[in-house]
Amino acid sequence: MEANVVNKNGCSEEGQLQLPLALFAVERNSKKRLLFDVSSRKVRGISSVLFPDAFCESQNGGWLLMVQHKPFKLEEQIVFLVHPSTGRRIDLPLLRDASQGCFVAYIDSRGNPLVVACIEIMTVFPTVHITCPGDVYWCVYKHIDNPFMPEAMCRCGRSTPMCRCTKSTYIIDVALIGTQAVCVESHGQILIFDVTEMTWRTVSCPEWTIGDAPYLVASNTEVVLISWDRGAEVRAFKFFKLDVKALEWSSLDDGELDNTSWFLWKGQSFRVSEEGKRKVYTFGPDQCKPPMTSVTDSSTTMNWITYSTGGSKLKSITNIYVYDLVDGTVEMVIPASIVTEVRGWVQSSTFATPAILNIYVYPSLS
Repeated sequence: MEANVVNKNGCSEEGQLQLPLALFAVERNSKKRLLFDVSSRKVRGISSVLFPDAFCESQNGGWLLMVQHKPFKLEEQIVFLVHPSTGRRIDLPLLRDASQGCFVAYIDSRGNPLVVACIEIMTVFPTVHITCPGDVYWCVYKHIDNPFMPEAMCRCGRSTPMCRCTKSTYIIDVALIGTQAVCVESHGQILIFDVTEMTWRTVSCPEWTIGDAPYLVASNTEVVLISWDRGAEVRAFKFFKLDVKALEWSSLDDGELDNTSWFLWKGQSFRVSEEGKRKVYTFGPDQCKPPMTSVTDSSTTMNWITYSTGGSKLKSITNIYVYDLVDGTVEMVIPASIVTEVRGWVQSSTFATPAILNIYVYPSLS
């Protein structure tokens, strides 16, 4: 997602900070969340009855898409949209049979939510659940006729996509550009689903190495794929842009990387214009290893690696690492790591004039 352009001081002309803020929760069932400013290194607290056991899975147009598991029914999820500046809330139908998913919301030019999509993380066939405000159920769309599927996903070498040894699809990251939900999956495919036309398109990634951590960032009319070699030095970030209409890839040149900072997290990544900077910000307990989960394929002895999304439910030692792509240095932003259950990036404008939040002073994280 493209954040607002900032000047060399990290502020807009009105003087409001425009860099994304880090959102933390020490306890997921608490009403309190922490907002950390990476430029000033200051933290403030926010509190709302909306927060307990609910996770911000994505954001668009000032709206937060929140997901909450029903008590004792993890396969059922309560999904709603909330606009912190106005206090408006839109409840969506109860979502069943999709215990893990990446969520996006399409907002029209007037700021009204029109479509919400949940892309299942682990399925045999790519699967999307779609609903609209006012609906009473979710519609399901599967990409069964994926032309890449026989070569990319069948172990036995047979050409039928219905082969019983078919591997599961693991969605690693999702970004929304216009009405297009762009997904990167673990076999090196880019799956594109139009949330208004309900159609699929597929294109291969420009480069793919098992073990790299890919991130998708929506930027203007393009989607940027950032491939991070976690075992290499700080400069091991590769940047590619996808023309969604033409389905053509190209590398970002130096001019496109200059004066730009990237804030990376699954489903919540931002590109920010920042004069004189070429940096990448990430979360993690280790600057070389973003949070991962090992998933065992029950039909084989192989383990597949998926990357945790913004709604990770596990406690984790958390810090923010900033990689300077010019001088090759890496810096730990928070002086001492903290333990969190929720982490992610949010646009600072989302909480600029909150109507449904209480703001309180929090002691320094140092």
